[in-house]
Amino acid sequence: MKKIFILAVATLLGSAVCAQQPDAVYKLLRQEWTVNADGTSDYHYRHEVQILRNRALVAYADKGETFVVYNPDLEELTVNEVYTLQKDGTRVEMPQNAFVYQLPSQCADCGRFNHLRELAMVHTGMELGCTIVVDYTIHRRYSLLNQTIDLVRECPVERLEVSVKVPGTQELNVKLADPEVFVFKPMVEQTDSSLSVKAINVPQSYADSYLPAKELLYPTLHFYNGVPEFAPAFDRQGLSMAKDVAYKLIDSQNARKNIAAIQNYVIDNIHLNDIEPAKLGYVHSTAAEVWQTGCGTATDKAVLLAAMLNEVGYSARVIGDAYDEVGVMIDTLEYRLGVRHKGPVVLYGEAKDEVKTITLDGTHDATLDTLGDGFFRFRMPAIPGTPAVKASNLSVVRSAPLQSSACDINSDVTYLLPKGVKLVGGTDRRLSFEGVGSVQVTVKQSGKKLRVIRKLKLEQSVVPVSDYSNYRQLLTLWQGTDKVLLRAK
Repeated sequence: MKKIFILAVATLLGSAVCAQQPDAVYKLLRQEWTVNADGTSDYHYRHEVQILRNRALVAYADKGETFVVYNPDLEELTVNEVYTLQKDGTRVEMPQNAFVYQLPSQCADCGRFNHLRELAMVHTGMELGCTIVVDYTIHRRYSLLNQTIDLVRECPVERLEVSVKVPGTQELNVKLADPEVFVFKPMVEQTDSSLSVKAINVPQSYADSYLPAKELLYPTLHFYNGVPEFAPAFDRQGLSMAKDVAYKLIDSQNARKNIAAIQNYVIDNIHLNDIEPAKLGYVHSTAAEVWQTGCGTATDKAVLLAAMLNEVGYSARVIGDAYDEVGVMIDTLEYRLGVRHKGPVVLYGEAKDEVKTITLDGTHDATLDTLGDGFFRFRMPAIPGTPAVKASNLSVVRSAPLQSSACDINSDVTYLLPKGVKLVGGTDRRLSFEGVGSVQVTVKQSGKKLRVIRKLKLEQSVVPVSDYSNYRQLLTLWQGTDKVLLRAK
């Protein structure tokens, strides 16, 4: 049965479309995947990008140059055409010496990937207003598809075209992210064995700092005609040393703490080679190979992390559309672990914010800096669980949601001061916004006792644009409250 529908796709939690001036614009961006009946497949790519500002040539390496990574053992790359169309209509063909074959940078420091190659196409005849055209095809000697792509790029796209075709004997599975606030409406046409996505005037991605994960911001398309085989990768032979290390890391009765320790070890000690799984034919290294070479793709690292957790008695598996996360069971609940960045151990599929509750109460060490003339700066130790976002880095106006961390910090600490030392000033500041959070900072002296109360409650891990101003006020009031001024008489 053939289905034709309009699916509203948008960025989550923010209604403002990116308004920054673009450095370039894609006049056309086309990607096509075709699975052939003989067990091979083809990937066709074409872009026509117009240069609007000099920044497009210096800020983005893929405008002045185009890089294509491929695997000669499994893929055959054919460059159909590459040229520059200047403003006056002159067509400048790329000379042969502008095609440079090299080892991809993401394959460095890992001998298992040294067979991959990268074609760097150095564009010629460029000027402001010119259009660079790149068209190539990669023929693959395998038929498995398991692809995730973003429908938003770093520059606006005037015409976006994505198509996928598989033989009628295969089933094409498609998932399209559906964030809440409308940005653009692609036309989606889908049958059991084909997919077509078209859109016009796609806005560019956000340039703000502290951005949430891409799947929370931009429409993401995931399609597949099969699932990679992971059973061989979980072969435990050769993992005795990894098992010993894992056991040394779990020195707590807290399962989440133990799991996080093993996760952090894999993140810190196994080099990440960010290679698209398709370049390896969706064949993943064994956990032992990843351990012994100290490197691997995100999926490889997930396989190793799952294997190490299984070795010490937990039940773990590789999860996620990109197979770059691990699900591990604690009691009857499955928790999700990433392999790219450290973060809290959260429930798999849980939509709620993970709130860190920190409570301090008592006397704690601090640092005293001499400023001169009897003045001292009294610096208190940092409170764990405080968001990593720095208020000084936040602009007054923001167009995108902000990635923070929910927390509930309650610190009430008393310091004993030497005789004759007085607090300069003192404060009692409080601020609260419903649905966003609250902050209290109270510093007061009574005799030799200096009491410092610091409370911070943030209710959201992802802050929508509508709450950004209130969030920024809370964080501005909070940060810098770890220092007070004292004077000795």
